[in-house]
Amino acid sequence: MKIAIPLLGFGRAGGQRVLSRLASELSILGHDVYIFVPGDGVEPYYPTSATIINTVKKKSRSKIFNLLHNYFKLWLAIKDKDVDVVIANHHLTAYIVALLPNKVQKYYYVQAYEVVFGYNIISKMLAYFTYLLPLKKIVNSETILPPPINKFIGVVPAGIDMDIFYPRDNVSCDIKTIGLVGRKEPHKGTRDIIQVLCRWGQNKNIIVNIAVYLSNSDKALLDRHGIEYHFYEISNDTQLANFYRLNELVIATGLVEDGAFHYPCAEAMACGCLVISNYAPLTSSSSHYKLATFDPTILEQKLNKYIDATRFDIDAELKDNHKIISNYSWEIVSKKFNSYLHKI
Repeated sequence: MKIAIPLLGFGRAGGQRVLSRLASELSILGHDVYIFVPGDGVEPYYPTSATIINTVKKKSRSKIFNLLHNYFKLWLAIKDKDVDVVIANHHLTAYIVALLPNKVQKYYYVQAYEVVFGYNIISKMLAYFTYLLPLKKIVNSETILPPPINKFIGVVPAGIDMDIFYPRDNVSCDIKTIGLVGRKEPHKGTRDIIQVLCRWGQNKNIIVNIAVYLSNSDKALLDRHGIEYHFYEISNDTQLANFYRLNELVIATGLVEDGAFHYPCAEAMACGCLVISNYAPLTSSSSHYKLATFDPTILEQKLNKYIDATRFDIDAELKDNHKIISNYSWEIVSKKFNSYLHKI
């Protein structure tokens, strides 16, 4: 089959990361995969073996005109390519897909409930209406959409590169190492996690490792409470995997979309870390460390459970995590996604 994937641009967002790899995996399965993007030939941050087709990107003083022009060029390029399948993964590209000819199989790979990220009522409504469009929805979690619109043909989480994200050596140590992937966006909850660690971690023999982002105000907060911490800049997946393996426990919590697939949660599990999270894959397990939603008090309780855990308890948890995460290899995930593309 000829498969088209429209993107608004190449960046470092998790959704683009998933689509770049998924496009490569679908190519391996024998499809001709094309990524359509308005741009100037810029190479994607996440490499892909799919064919990249750059449409003409308008640059004028009018942002609205640029937006409409770029969308139309994307739509026209996909239409002219005469593809069999088109996969949207963002609410704005979902409209492009919906307007294509009916002979095209139209899919919407929902990786986030984008209504919660809207800046105002108009942007929220634009996102919400896409879940009502006549597109076959594939979701990365059974609960990612609210019940009234939670209709889908299949559940396919993102995949993990098991050659990069593999287990750490679980060596017991008196110093407890706790990691988190910091993010600038408030809804990611980095500040909330650090506040809990500052309150809970005083006078405890812990080291906090933080990757990607750490604000100056959070640095000051950690310093003020006497928490030993280290910050790690991350440039690629290999560095990220090495970061996870520095830690015995990783906190992968956030303030929105409880139960959705979450890369730090999955990657930390793959790297042999204990994980506290309100996200999948952990929330689909019987883990003692899963959260229904972010709650500072309950997070402290989970941290106490970790501190008090025996080696037997930890090894049992890690064994269960390994069983779960083994089903998240890209080979398995891409074949599952491919199976839904044949459901007409």
